[in-house]
Amino acid sequence: MAALERDLQRKKEKMASEDGISKLPDDILICILSRLTIKEAAKTSNLASRWRYLWTCFSGCLDFNDLVYMKSFGPLGDGRDPRSLRCIDQVLGSLKVKDQSLEELRICLDIDPNCDVDSWLKFAIQKRVQRLDLQLWLCKSEWYNFPSHFVSRSLTSLRLASVYLNKEGLENLLCHCPFLEVLTLEKIRILTSIRVSGLSLKLSYLQLDSLVKLKDHLEVDVSNLISFEETRFGLSTTCFEPVPILADEMLREGCFSLSFVPDDVFGRLRTLKLEIRNMPEAVFYSIPELPNLKHLDISFHIYTYGFFPCVAFLKACPSLYKLTVQSTRSISPYERKVKKHSPHLTLRVAELVGFFWLRDDVKFLFDLLENATLLEKIIIDPGRAYLLGKPGEKFYRKNSWEYKSARMRAIELAAKFPHLEFVIP
Repeated sequence: MAALERDLQRKKEKMASEDGISKLPDDILICILSRLTIKEAAKTSNLASRWRYLWTCFSGCLDFNDLVYMKSFGPLGDGRDPRSLRCIDQVLGSLKVKDQSLEELRICLDIDPNCDVDSWLKFAIQKRVQRLDLQLWLCKSEWYNFPSHFVSRSLTSLRLASVYLNKEGLENLLCHCPFLEVLTLEKIRILTSIRVSGLSLKLSYLQLDSLVKLKDHLEVDVSNLISFEETRFGLSTTCFEPVPILADEMLREGCFSLSFVPDDVFGRLRTLKLEIRNMPEAVFYSIPELPNLKHLDISFHIYTYGFFPCVAFLKACPSLYKLTVQSTRSISPYERKVKKHSPHLTLRVAELVGFFWLRDDVKFLFDLLENATLLEKIIIDPGRAYLLGKPGEKFYRKNSWEYKSARMRAIELAAKFPHLEFVIP
């Protein structure tokens, strides 16, 4: 039996040595393996003796976000048993650290408090990881305390979710990761204030999501910033423009105020995305002028003041090219006319998502058709916005009488305006 196994192994190695890919240099083979998943790369160790350790030079994306997938590495315990996470330690321990960097390390799992997360971060530093995504959900009440002494000169993208990180830890992180370009903080405990500032920062993209403790101060002053997105208590704002941004926001029990300094930030803004829920009407009476804004995307559900935010922004955006309104559900009469507040519209494209031909939906649409004389294209999507891109979207569009009826009315409307391009999904 042993002799037969040796013969089979020799034949396998002979076949492997005769194929074209095995004649390639190790560097090229490692590059190919690094385009696979780590599991697929590890399987190549069975091809021949030459392949046995090539996978340990893996430099692609290490993605640990599925316990079922992780269990396939070997006999592991229950999904919430610490033994289920041994494969992370096994894989990280098998990879060569010296002379090899890693594109990405992603760990998004339920973990046990006894897991040695510090060793995973040490590996990320030694392996010179470029993108690190750490989303940890503990089975008990304790959360992982992200180390304040984390230092990496290779990291360009960092996502932290469901960990402890205070203001000083964040400032130290930014100071000791000089090449960080993308930073996402989500559900970070004890973080009550944020200061992201410094001439030396390379940060281009900053996203803050569900930081419920953030009540004191938010300051962002980065010369390279291209995108800033902040979602908290139902408010989401996104700004795209390569200019310095300094934001000071306060959100307390529905009270909202927002100011950007310096003043020219608004003047150079090109795209603005807002998700509005239960904001006081007074906010929209103090919108600064946005002379260069080209695309405004407003999303709201059941909103007391109807389409007034849209009209208020149209007044503040004399160069607006595209307006997107999602999930409109107004519970107040539409009384504020577009012409009265925005007599000189430059709007070329209007996109209405979640349009069900309610009274105020129709009034706002016809107000646009009457006063936006440069309008060229209208997108009317009767689909529900919260289903877009999700498994239920196709079923809804195929089976919903509400959707089919609204779509038919949109088609009838398009026939009355042949000079306009209508898109009706």
